[in-house]
Amino acid sequence: MSDFGAPVFLEFETRETASRALAARLAELLAEAEQSSGKASLVVSGGTSPVTLFHCLREKPLPWQAITVIASDERDVAPDHPDRNEAMIRQELLSGAAEQAELISLIPPGEIPDHFDAVVLGMGGDGHTASLFPGSPDLERALESKNKLENVVVPQLDSQRVSLTPGALLSADAIFFLFFGDDKRRVFEAAMAGDDVHEYPVRAALKQDAAPVAVFWAP
Repeated sequence: MSDFGAPVFLEFETRETASRALAARLAELLAEAEQSSGKASLVVSGGTSPVTLFHCLREKPLPWQAITVIASDERDVAPDHPDRNEAMIRQELLSGAAEQAELISLIPPGEIPDHFDAVVLGMGGDGHTASLFPGSPDLERALESKNKLENVVVPQLDSQRVSLTPGALLSADAIFFLFFGDDKRRVFEAAMAGDDVHEYPVRAALKQDAAPVAVFWAP
């Protein structure tokens, strides 16, 4: 278990309240980072779970021109493909004032910061996070990599992807998980009950001593 103790598990009545609470916390961290260093960086996950979070966060009166946004992972598809995380982030988060933020692409890779002020991750029903999937032939390499990014194949989804590595993700000042439903809560509890990161790759972010973790969950 990490020096920070077990992840803080925060339970909310609704998915909207969970998303609003996380948006408020992220806004605080990003504002503090910009005030102290003149810039701030945020990693976010793709999928549908963070959409309400993105809508809440983009309304915050932040110094968006000083904020860098990076996807936790990316599908190797055309830039305008609906499965592209970058396209979803632009549409759901980087609109209005938030359009001033810089979105760093993973394919081809842009200049990824050495440090993140905050990381928001999701978790799949199979215990994956980012594109660190159980059963991937590239999982071991990605888990052990000293690089910020690794190419990964996900055979079960017939998918080629790029993922931030645990080495990169754990450079964050704070890591947050946002996921919903009883099934994923059971996956989280199973992940916390063991240590084999190959079984549940999400353990690479949950059970570590580099960054504090908080989980935002609702039914």
